[in-house]
Amino acid sequence: MNKVQRWLDLIAYLLSRRTPATVDEIMEAVPAYAERWREGTERERESVRRMFERDKDELRKLGIPIQTVTYTITSYGTEETQGYRLSGKDFYLPYLRILKEEARAGRRRRARPQPAAGDRVMALKEEEARLAFQALRRTADVPDSPLREAARSAFRKMAFDLDPSAFHDGSVIFLDAPGREEAERLRERLRALSTALLDRKRVRFLYHGIYRDEVTERDVAPYGLLFQHGNWYLVGHDALRDAVRVFRVSRMRDLTVNAKSPATPDYEIPADFRLEDYANREAWELGSEDEKPIRARVLFRFPASLLAERQRRGRLEEERGGGATVRVFDVVQVDPFLRWILSLEGDAVILDPPELADALRRMAAAVAALYDPAAPRAGGAGERDG
Repeated sequence: MNKVQRWLDLIAYLLSRRTPATVDEIMEAVPAYAERWREGTERERESVRRMFERDKDELRKLGIPIQTVTYTITSYGTEETQGYRLSGKDFYLPYLRILKEEARAGRRRRARPQPAAGDRVMALKEEEARLAFQALRRTADVPDSPLREAARSAFRKMAFDLDPSAFHDGSVIFLDAPGREEAERLRERLRALSTALLDRKRVRFLYHGIYRDEVTERDVAPYGLLFQHGNWYLVGHDALRDAVRVFRVSRMRDLTVNAKSPATPDYEIPADFRLEDYANREAWELGSEDEKPIRARVLFRFPASLLAERQRRGRLEEERGGGATVRVFDVVQVDPFLRWILSLEGDAVILDPPELADALRRMAAAVAALYDPAAPRAGGAGERDG
């Protein structure tokens, strides 16, 4: 494997991570390091580690902003580890430049930053820029759109080079995250959960399960709090299931902390519980909508199959012709899993179970209806062919 391929694999892995990756995780995940790291002698492992250090330093010199970060892995902040992070927002679009049409060539625009010699430049027509700004604004305004944050990021990058007001009707374009009241409610829940966790007091709350679309009352002994994929999660022993479960804090309602015997703990956290075992899971692996996960079989066409393998998504079940593979997933939260499959634009097909494939078609129809009123609605004609 040549150096360029090794670099690309390292970059792809770090970009796929939502949290920093430790050296051990990188050694296990990047193909060029993995074999000698897993099966090699101590000398070979040290050689692979030095190779990673050289690769990291050389990529940084080329402008790839790989960050070294120290972060805590427990809710108390008592255990720290070091990892590496490569944020997608640190990768910038090429400089954008407008090709003015003659009829509008005289319009005055405020000065914008100019690219330096050697920078890549992408030329846009004015109509293309206008449509791009409108599309990004509309996408960012859809509350549950999986592309919402990406649209905001792209808008900011475009606005750095171009003047948004020159392609709009004169009103101010301001993409701000709504929901301040909900954010305050979330902070109140987190404060209550943190106090309950430190005092070892049980909590009760109503929990909305998205997949079954039902609300259940839960009685939980908090074991820890995690911030994953932009959301807070409570890990604890659920009396309803008599097992450790993961709950998304934003889906809790009417949260109360047991007020009886305030100076006496209600429970003890088991000695073998490790909060870090729940870290770095995919969004669809977190949550407690079902008593047991849904087993999903997904066909990945090439090159999506290669991406799924390198990002270690699911478990390989079968290899098919043309580079296609079938991979198996344990899905706890259906919605984020379907959004991820949908983002692969047809290169991933859910084979089983049928109800999960139907849910994906309904989601695709709902998304299509947002942009094309004439598109078939969920449950309508043509759904099976979507």
